[in-house]
Amino acid sequence: MLTSEILKQAAKEYGADLAGVGSVERWDSAPEENDPRTIMPRAKSVVCLGFRIHRGSLRGVEEGTYFSAYTLAGFADINSVIAPVVTRRVASLLEDSGFEAASVMYHSNRFGGYNIGRAAMREDGSLKPKPDGLFNYRVAAVLCGIGEIGHSRLLLTPEFGPAQRVYFIITDAPLEPDPIIGNICDKCMKCVAECPAKALYAQKQDDVNVPGVTCIRRGAMDAAKCYVAHWGGISPFASDEVLAYSKNIIDGSETETADGKPRPTTEEIADYLSANIEYTKGAYNFTYGPAVVCAACMRSCLAHLEKRGTLRLKFSNTFR
Repeated sequence: MLTSEILKQAAKEYGADLAGVGSVERWDSAPEENDPRTIMPRAKSVVCLGFRIHRGSLRGVEEGTYFSAYTLAGFADINSVIAPVVTRRVASLLEDSGFEAASVMYHSNRFGGYNIGRAAMREDGSLKPKPDGLFNYRVAAVLCGIGEIGHSRLLLTPEFGPAQRVYFIITDAPLEPDPIIGNICDKCMKCVAECPAKALYAQKQDDVNVPGVTCIRRGAMDAAKCYVAHWGGISPFASDEVLAYSKNIIDGSETETADGKPRPTTEEIADYLSANIEYTKGAYNFTYGPAVVCAACMRSCLAHLEKRGTLRLKFSNTFR
């Protein structure tokens, strides 16, 4: 008989660093388009698989000397090589045991993210959600007992802090769910202080309440300013022209740039930066150009949690 413990142990033997299970009832209050049962109507469990981002791949970004390790080993390789293989093996184990398994991967929103699909019709004539709806990965990881979401909005785990990526399998296997965990983030606000894009708010919240399960307390964020940093607008690869463009947005408000003009949308910011930053021409061969800079909030959080002694994974030298 396949149990949660057997499945999680197998996932780690296959190459996952983390594994957790959540029952679909934890999504009872979610919008239908974000409910795993919209993907698999008979689903009973959601399996979360986590893959560590090697601390050493963050080192060059932290020191400002080497960015490729994070782009490839910490982002592209996990998304396109490691996670798909491991997820497939876990899904095969489920199906060998007589249960369906639907993988939800990094690229799973390629259709749904653009809201382009045509909704199917139910027998009563009502419309289902458009196909390829997607749940929030970080919230789903919390509901699978992997970790909690910090003020930074990053997923934090007891093992790796903010340094992992997560993937999911929806299954009709009746697996024992893991308990919800917390008490990792201590609201130190270093993520706010060290955000180079001034995108995180210290006092403004954007909590996610999951009735009967948990309340996820996370900080509010200015998405457009975050995009500026994520897409490399203030990275070493940005020209003086791009830096000036980015600073104009960062030093402005939620509606206006610093020079008093209407602020561009996140899509316009992404288009401008991807067209004007030299590294994207090479990095996009791996389809992960923006990931080159590695979030400052991730690195500040990692340094803080290690200094506190919070994380189970220990190193001979401090990160910062």
